[in-house]
Amino acid sequence: MNILLTNDDGIFAPGIRALGETLRAAGHRVFVCAPDQERSAASHSATFGRPLHAKPMALDWADAAWAADGTPSDCASLGLFLARDEGVDMAISGINRGMNMGGACVYSGTVAAALEASMSGTQALAVSLFIDPRKPEDEDYGPAARVALRVAEWMPAHPLPLGAMYNLNVPAKPYGELRGIVPATLAPVFLDAPDYARSEDGGWRYRGVPRDFDSEDYDLVKVGQGYCTLTKLTWDMRLNADDSELNGIEL
Repeated sequence: MNILLTNDDGIFAPGIRALGETLRAAGHRVFVCAPDQERSAASHSATFGRPLHAKPMALDWADAAWAADGTPSDCASLGLFLARDEGVDMAISGINRGMNMGGACVYSGTVAAALEASMSGTQALAVSLFIDPRKPEDEDYGPAARVALRVAEWMPAHPLPLGAMYNLNVPAKPYGELRGIVPATLAPVFLDAPDYARSEDGGWRYRGVPRDFDSEDYDLVKVGQGYCTLTKLTWDMRLNADDSELNGIEL
């Protein structure tokens, strides 16, 4: 396959390199269009008020590569355009340093880049490594790259409709200790009242509110149990609920 890689950690991040090396070793062609600097938590922001600039890069693990001065979603769209003559069979965003589960998907540039590619008609996958910040020694992207390869080679036989994508989260464990790949629902994290603490410079820093989860099906629960989680996401943010009462609003 011809695979476009992008991310939100920047073109020189170790996660995207590990993924590119693994894909090429498996016989796939790798094209890269990624931000020229870290753009984490950029969500699905896009650049419309100025031109985008893409600098060709010589990466020994890619067939062609560009570093762009845009957001992750910009890079996904621009990368599909720049590689149009070669043809892109799939876009993969990642491997992200840190999780993109639950409500974090709303803020994630990693997820947004994959979603942008899917909205352009390309099968897409976002990949994240769930690293415990207390254990920086666990930052090994090799196992997650191997899992991403398995999922990517499975995807052509299981295509999603326009505007839908797969979101993969992998625990920071050796490959042999991963318990498998399972479907999961999004955990309700970031669904809390705002809570901030004073920072050293006198500003305010957001702090999450720890919570217990009431379902075994949540992605955060499954990853904590040692599973890789795969969740289908879509551009359609409409609440799937009865809205017939809206007809009662009179002008």
